Amino acid sequence: MPAGQALPREGSRLPGRAGRAGRRAGRRKIAVLEAAGRVIAERGADATRFADVAAESGVPISTLQYYFGSREDLLVAAFRHASGTEIAALDAELAALDDPWQRLTVIVSRAVTGYPVGEAWAARLWIESWHFGIRDAEMRADAVRGYRAWRRLVADAVRLGTDSGRFAARQSPDRIAGLTIALVDGIGIPLALGDSEITADGAVREVLSALGELLHAGPVAPDPDGPAPGGPDG
Repeated sequence: MPAGQALPREGSRLPGRAGRAGRRAGRRKIAVLEAAGRVIAERGADATRFADVAAESGVPISTLQYYFGSREDLLVAAFRHASGTEIAALDAELAALDDPWQRLTVIVSRAVTGYPVGEAWAARLWIESWHFGIRDAEMRADAVRGYRAWRRLVADAVRLGTDSGRFAARQSPDRIAGLTIALVDGIGIPLALGDSEITADGAVREVLSALGELLHAGPVAPDPDGPAPGGPDG
């Protein structure tokens, strides 16, 4: 302990106050990252400035600079927080589901329904991360890790279904996972652009139908006027 620094008196509440202050600072930083995500989704990464995030979050620019240093570091932190939070929440939701097809339905639905214009901003933020990651190595590595996390969720569900005999896939779980995420992104981009010929519900049904064929899990062809399929018959 540094010389001349008094030991806290027994029963002192200083450590508790420091802990509470740390928690408050942590919550404030999370709120800033969520505000930054909304700004990036609305304005785009290139057009997002400290002033925009300060206005959205109510946190002074000087505090943002103290937290993150540079604008680029703020962007990376916001992307990282959004991706990590989304994956953690989805992981927890899937862990409560025993049926592998239900898990795949949840994954596809969550991934696709964020893309349409006017919907939740998660997918727009995801698209911005690609754009920013092309020029920023750290963001590029984060985006790749994000893709791996989504593929892992799909592969784990496929593996669960294969091991239980529910699916009779002729491809490996990892390959099916890669194809599934490719389908999601492929149909998600026109959704994000407002293509009037594609709807979110229809996109979910199409991806699930294709996934059912990959899994050789029984007929899952959707009724165009009905809800998304409830699952394979197999």
